[in-house]
Amino acid sequence: MAIYHFSGQMMSRISKQTGKPKSPLACAAYRSGDKLIDEVDNQSFFYKREINPVTNILAPDHAPDWVYDRQKLWNEVNKIEKNYNAQFAREFNVALPVELSNEQQENLALEFCQEAFVDRGMVADVAIHRDDKNNPHFHVMLTVRPFNKDGSWGIKAKREYVFDDKGNHVLDKKGKKKFIKVNTTDWNKREVFNEWRKKWAEKANQFLHLNDINTSISHLSNEDLGIEKMPTIHEGYVARKMEKNGFESDRISHNKQVKKYNHTVEELNKYKDKKKQINYQNKFARKFSPMEKKALRDIAKELKMFVSFDTITERTKQLDKWRKSIQFRQENEQKLKQLDRIVKEEHLLEKANDILNGESERFIRSNYPTWNINALSLEERVAIVDKTINNNRLLKEHELDEIGEEVYSNNLLKEINSLLQNRYAFVLTVDVYLLQLNKTRINIEKKVNIKSNSDEDDLKQAALKHPKEIKQLKEVVEKTKDLFKAKDLMNEFYDLEINKLYPSIDVEKLTLEEKEILVVGTEYYEQEITIDAIPTLQRYSTEDQIKLINLLIDNQKETINQLYPTFQVDNPRYLMFFKDECLRNLKELSIESRKLLKTVDPQMFATTEMDNSDLVKDMDETMNVEIDNYSENHALSHVSSGVTRGFLRGIFEDRSYTSKKQFEEDLKSKSKRKYKTKNIHRSGPSL
Repeated sequence: MAIYHFSGQMMSRISKQTGKPKSPLACAAYRSGDKLIDEVDNQSFFYKREINPVTNILAPDHAPDWVYDRQKLWNEVNKIEKNYNAQFAREFNVALPVELSNEQQENLALEFCQEAFVDRGMVADVAIHRDDKNNPHFHVMLTVRPFNKDGSWGIKAKREYVFDDKGNHVLDKKGKKKFIKVNTTDWNKREVFNEWRKKWAEKANQFLHLNDINTSISHLSNEDLGIEKMPTIHEGYVARKMEKNGFESDRISHNKQVKKYNHTVEELNKYKDKKKQINYQNKFARKFSPMEKKALRDIAKELKMFVSFDTITERTKQLDKWRKSIQFRQENEQKLKQLDRIVKEEHLLEKANDILNGESERFIRSNYPTWNINALSLEERVAIVDKTINNNRLLKEHELDEIGEEVYSNNLLKEINSLLQNRYAFVLTVDVYLLQLNKTRINIEKKVNIKSNSDEDDLKQAALKHPKEIKQLKEVVEKTKDLFKAKDLMNEFYDLEINKLYPSIDVEKLTLEEKEILVVGTEYYEQEITIDAIPTLQRYSTEDQIKLINLLIDNQKETINQLYPTFQVDNPRYLMFFKDECLRNLKELSIESRKLLKTVDPQMFATTEMDNSDLVKDMDETMNVEIDNYSENHALSHVSSGVTRGFLRGIFEDRSYTSKKQFEEDLKSKSKRKYKTKNIHRSGPSL
C-alpha cells in the first residue's frame, strides 16, 4: 500500500560519514545512472544499475540553458561553491505510491518538484528508481544558490551590518564590524520544509484520488494522527539486498520488531472496535442488512469503485456519455461488447442506488417518524442522514429548512455549470446571442423554404434536399433551448441569493447584469451591503492594494491566484469593486500607485469580447475622472466616496434595508419555502 516517506539532507563537499571530500558529480552520477566527469580532477563516475533510472531536469525560466546538461550543471555548481566545506545541493528521497502506474508516478514526481522547488527558483535534478518493485521512489538534487534574472548565479546570503543609536558600526569582541547573515531565499527555513512535506502528501493524495484509488497518505506522525502503532523506518535498496543475500540488516531487523509490536496493537484495536460497535448500537449509524452489505461489496468489486450516492451519480453520467459516443458507430463485435458492459453497469448502479435509497428511507422513518418522507427529494434524504450521523443527534426544523435550501441551490449551480463556461460573459451576451441565433434560424428557414409551423412532410423534403442546412438548424434550435434554460436558471439562482441577503429588493425589476453585480459586490466584501456602509467597507489593506495594483499592471495572474486565492481576477465586475475600493483610499496611496490605478482596466483580463460590459466601461471612465480630480485638487484633501455606491443606490433606492437574520426569522415564522419540498412535517407533533 502507499506509504509516506519524505526525507531530506544537505549535501556538503565534506562527507559526514568518512570526513573525506565528496564531488557533486559523484552524487548526481549515482542517482541518475549517467557517466559524469568532474572537471576539477578529471575523475569520472559511473554506477551501474540493474534498472535504469528515469531522469529529468527541471529549471525556472530565467535559468541558463546549460542547466539542462547534467554534467555541465554540477560542474558549474562545483566551481561556484568554492569553500572546502561548502554545501552544494539539497536532496530529497521520496517514496512513490505503488498503486500508481509508472507514467502516473513520473507525472506526480515532476509536477510536485515543479510546484514545490522550481517555482521557487531552484533547478531540480530528478531521478526515479525502481530497482525494487516494492519500493519505487525518486531522488531530487536541488541547487542551493538562486539564479539572477540574467541567468547568472545569485548569492545565497548577504551581510547586514549592525549599527548603534547614533548610526555607528557596532564592533564584535575582535574589533571587527558586527553583522548579521541574512539568507536571500527562504529555502532553509523549517516552516518551508514542513510546507514541502505537507504538499507532497496533498499532491500524492490528489493523484490517488484522480485515478480512483481509495487510499491516502499523511505527512503527520502516527502520534499526531492518533494512531498507536509505531512507524517503521525506510529500509532502502542496500538493506533489502543484504537481507536477500543472507546478511542481517539493522534496519530490517528493527522493522521486524516494530511490525510484531504493531500486530499486537492491531489485535487490541480490533477488540476495542468490536466493543465500540456494541456500545454504538443505540446511536445514529447506517444499518444495512447482511445481504445488502454483501450486495454492495460485490457491486463495488465489479465496478472497481467506492459505492456512494455521489459516485453512482458520476458513473451514471459517464455511462450516458459513453453510450452516446458509440451509438452511431457501425455494428460490430466490439460495439456489442461495450453496449453489454454499459447495460450491466447500469443494472449494478440501479441496484446499488435502490439499496442506498432504501436504507435512507428506513433511517428517516426510524429517527424522524413525524416527517413526511415522500416530500423529500433523494438529495435531501442523503443530506439529512449524513448530517444526523455527523452531529450524532436529531435535527431541528430550521436545520431541515437549511438542508432543503442548500440542496436546491447546489442543484441549480450544477445545472448552470453544465451549461455555461463563463457566467460573467453569459450575463452580458445572452440576449444578444439569442437574437443572433434567431436571425440565423430565420435565414436557414428561408433558404430551405420552411417555416417554424411547417408540417412533417415539408420538413422531410427539406431534409432530403438540404441535409447540411437542416442539421445546422437543429443545432441552432438546441443551442436556443439551452440558452433559455440557462438564462432561467441564472435568474432563479440570483433571485434566491438576493432574496436571502436583501429580502426587501424587488428582484423582478432588476436586469440580469444588475443582479450579477449585486451578487459579486456581496462576494467581494464578504458581507451584505448597505448604502451607508459602502464608504467604510474595505476588503484589502493599503499594502495589499498597492501590491495587487502592481501585479495587475504586470499581468501576474498566477501570482495573484497564489497570494490572494479568493481574488476573482477573471471577473471584470470584481475588479471594478477593487478599483472602486482603491479610489476611496486614494489619500493613502502613493502618487505612483494612483497613476498605475488609473491604468487598471476592470476588463483587462477579459478573454473574449463577451466579457466586455458597457456598464463596467462607463464606471471605469468615471473612476479615472475621479483619480484625475484628486491628483489636481489633492491639497483640498478631496476623497472620493466611490462610484459603485451610486449604482447600488439605484438598486436599493426607496427600499428599507432588512437584515438577513430578520428575513430568516420571518421565513421561519411564516413557514415559507422557496423550493418544491413543502410541508415536510405534515403529521404528528413537532420535533
